[in-house]
Amino acid sequence: MEPKGRKLLIVLLVVLIIIGIGDLLMPKIINVSDLGQSKLDYVVNLINSQYVDDVNIDSLQDAAIRSFLEDLDPHSVYITAEEIAKENEQLRGNFDGIGVQFRIIEDTIVVVQPIAQGPSHKAGIMPGDRIIEVNDSVVCGKGITNEDVFKLLKGKKGTKVKLGIKRHNIEKNLQFTVKRDAIPIYSVDYSGMIDSSIGYIKLSQFSANSYQEVHESLIKLKEQGMKQLIFDLRGNGGGYLDQAISIVDEFLPKDDLIVFTKGRAKGRQDYFATSKGEFENGKVIVLIDEISASAAEIVSGALQDNDRGLIIGRRTFGKGLVQEQKELIDGSVVRLTVSRYYTPSGRCIQRPYTLGDTEKYYTDFIERYANMENNTDTISHADSLKYKTKKGRTVYGGGGIEPDVELSYNLYKKSESYTNLLKKGLIYKYCFDFLDKHREDFVKYKNGEDFLNRFEISQSLYQQMINFAQGQDVKVNTLTNDEIKEIKLLMKSYLAQNLYGEEYFYKIYLEIDEDIKKSLPYFQKNK
Repeated sequence: MEPKGRKLLIVLLVVLIIIGIGDLLMPKIINVSDLGQSKLDYVVNLINSQYVDDVNIDSLQDAAIRSFLEDLDPHSVYITAEEIAKENEQLRGNFDGIGVQFRIIEDTIVVVQPIAQGPSHKAGIMPGDRIIEVNDSVVCGKGITNEDVFKLLKGKKGTKVKLGIKRHNIEKNLQFTVKRDAIPIYSVDYSGMIDSSIGYIKLSQFSANSYQEVHESLIKLKEQGMKQLIFDLRGNGGGYLDQAISIVDEFLPKDDLIVFTKGRAKGRQDYFATSKGEFENGKVIVLIDEISASAAEIVSGALQDNDRGLIIGRRTFGKGLVQEQKELIDGSVVRLTVSRYYTPSGRCIQRPYTLGDTEKYYTDFIERYANMENNTDTISHADSLKYKTKKGRTVYGGGGIEPDVELSYNLYKKSESYTNLLKKGLIYKYCFDFLDKHREDFVKYKNGEDFLNRFEISQSLYQQMINFAQGQDVKVNTLTNDEIKEIKLLMKSYLAQNLYGEEYFYKIYLEIDEDIKKSLPYFQKNK
């Protein structure tokens, strides 16, 4: 065959392959608008009725919805019915279960603490108990995960679960039947007095009960003599807007602007303080960090712009888009961004983002702090980003809330040895394992307060922890004397936590919290 003819044949074959060599049916032109359907509905129905193989249409629709919401902004999302059920459980402030804090150690469920007056506590479950069986099925030694435990132990209020328990120093397994009940989830991790006049509240999220918890904490602390407050919002990723507004209202006088929102369809909506504030006088320091977001930024921004509180820490995450939630027929939901949050001075909380790069959006703060000179987040600002507080102080927009006093990223200031101990969780693990084997040695303490007053970490116990860490290939040769003192206090706080609960952990831990130690002098400076 002549070269010219061969080339013509090749071109013909390529064209035939592209069009299916006769297997493609004659195109049928359909005007979707004539069918009263959207293009998406038409394509889904077409696949469902005519595609060559069976297709999970629900899964296909889920993927399609997720895909086009991702092209809007980082916070317009589709959430399945199962995912939204888990999230609502956290935010509504309770769930149904047996009421235990647990850890998985060597493929075994170990009870850290039964929740006080919860179903397990009433049934006689004790710290250190190993859950070997659930409803007569062995659950240890099978690579069990936290998710597996939740599925086994959670259930509707009033239902029962049978537990087989291995208890230290008791040869025969114990049998318990626990009746599930509503288990509260608290958003105030701890509230207490740092000294005779300074109170402290740690709020971990803005759930359905957060305002009531903060309100009750303020009343309790005032009764104990609180004149000044550290309000800790570090690590608080947000939650319900109404709870944030009510909490800010505790600190501001009537008619002060708390926050406003603006959107194309929603217009502007302002939220003002009322006259019900429980702590409208007395100095306030708000602690923030790079994880503080959304409702936490509304609170810190409102107190900063109204000159009601000193904001200390690191620049917040910058989540200032307001979502409205729409439930779909199968229980899944679409959260669609409908407006933006603005602080009283007019700053938009939302930081800039690049569409399609969700991973970078949620993780870039790690790189930002890891590479910063002196571990501080000092940046230059355009004049267009300058705003004024009520008293005329300059604050900056551009995303997130910048603190009035910036603190370094403390993790990078520790020695390599201390950092590795913390990163690998070896101090906590040693204390948990030690207490698991020697719990009976602590019955001599009447309660948590007695433990705090009388117990100290001996040099021998400290050295045992160091030996344990070295056995895990962690070098400890760079520890400073100050770090050794901190480690001993941290060990004591972990023991107190496992023996008596979170309250006693914080009573000790606040003594070594670097951000708090650096914040306390500002109460004196601003007198």
